[in-house]
Amino acid sequence: MLRRRGERRGGPVRVGDLAIDPSRRAVTVDGKPVALANKEYELLLALASEPTRVFTKSELLRDVWDFKAMGRTRTLDSHASRLRRKLDPEGGRFVSNCWGVGYRLLPA
Repeated sequence: MLRRRGERRGGPVRVGDLAIDPSRRAVTVDGKPVALANKEYELLLALASEPTRVFTKSELLRDVWDFKAMGRTRTLDSHASRLRRKLDPEGGRFVSNCWGVGYRLLPA
């Protein structure tokens, strides 16, 4: 379902000081561009599709990485950590870990 939503390329998404423009694949924080790896960008788009909603780890692994079974992987945690540091090197103000459940995107 998330993949289908991403294919129609919506307009820019704004969450606080974070702006995402899917048509240009551009991400900015406070007007400054942020370079993201492909999976970091896909993870950010998934989280931005419903800001403040908590996405479970299994949902994100299925929708972003196309995992069929969750298993024991730290892929999501590693990517979320890097994404958090790239968006806000001083405090991780956008990507929030909901302990034992998953992740969500919060406005700064």
